[in-house]
Amino acid sequence: MELFTEYPETNEPELYQRVAEQVQLNLEKLYGDRDRVLRDTHAKSHACVQGSLEIFDFDEGEIKQTLKQHSSLSPERADAISFKQGLFAQPRRYPVWIRFANGRAEVDNDYVPDARSMSVKIMGVEGERLPASHESHTQDVITQNAEIFFIKSIRDYFGFFRSVVRGNLWPLLWLLSHPRQLLPQKAVTRRCPKSLLTQRCWSGSASALGLPENFDQAQPGIQPVSYPAAIKYGFTPVSCTPPHAPLPATSRSRSDRKQAKLKSRLGTPDHYYRHELIQALAEPDAQYCWDFQIQVQTRPQQSIDDVTIPWDESAAPFVTVGRLTVSHQVIDFENQCEFCENLRFSPWNGLAVHRPIGALNRLRSGIYRQVGEYRLGQRGVEYQEPTGADNLG
Repeated sequence: MELFTEYPETNEPELYQRVAEQVQLNLEKLYGDRDRVLRDTHAKSHACVQGSLEIFDFDEGEIKQTLKQHSSLSPERADAISFKQGLFAQPRRYPVWIRFANGRAEVDNDYVPDARSMSVKIMGVEGERLPASHESHTQDVITQNAEIFFIKSIRDYFGFFRSVVRGNLWPLLWLLSHPRQLLPQKAVTRRCPKSLLTQRCWSGSASALGLPENFDQAQPGIQPVSYPAAIKYGFTPVSCTPPHAPLPATSRSRSDRKQAKLKSRLGTPDHYYRHELIQALAEPDAQYCWDFQIQVQTRPQQSIDDVTIPWDESAAPFVTVGRLTVSHQVIDFENQCEFCENLRFSPWNGLAVHRPIGALNRLRSGIYRQVGEYRLGQRGVEYQEPTGADNLG
């Protein structure tokens, strides 16, 4: 295994087709007879909120020095990385839309432990695009409040998704027969943060930072590819005033969740996170910040293709390259809810130099397009790229 290198699986194109068939079956199972079509995963939207992402005029040399001090990267390897490219090329402030959601395929009560996602759409981004992009001037960064994902290969993803389509106890039986997936699955879905505005989020999967010379963007991913660098993204909640100290993680109290569960049995669904977002951002002085960070792969053992393996931060420290800010706004508009449901996110929507890499991302390349086109087609929506000046009030 080489540093900064992704390795395709045996018969990967055939496996992809088999997954795509199961995804289509699952979409028909979930929404074939329904008027309202949602996503096949992360189905419950809490809200979409506006914010801004500032890219700092960071010191590239200082980042390289940090890597040399706290990682096993050789000085020569660290010095060869070009950080100031693509989204990070120059200091700038971008408008963003952020979608907060639960991880499950069904709309469930918020007291249920689950992954919570934060998908960030950065607008006004210029540069050579990935061919799979569905927009022309945006960069999507998809994160959730867990460092890892629980499926380690496309072959395993096919097996698990086939069990999902079969339904009943089949997904549980599949997980029990795959203990290397069961433990990460429990870790990913156990979260009940007190606030989505103060949760730490990770991309889990990796992206390139730069492309090899003479790289064919249309190449199908059936040969190993080595990139100039491989990184993961992170958003760490911090105070909005200097020195921007990290905020401690807090969880929703057990008594609060228990009370919500009792109310739901009496007919009042638990939409805790949507109400929390509406109330928190309605405060006139509301402001929430996250450090936007990248984590460079520093050891081949920090797998790019197996996303069940976290990258140890003591060996691969996160470094801050910008700051995401969300301030006071009113978000409880019906038009805004529809806008949120119609937005499309994909790690393959963005700049070529930030090419998503690894097994999960190679699978996402076509699956996200398949799901997005089905969802909007069933909803009768003609998709429009957001600009940041969208008026939804």
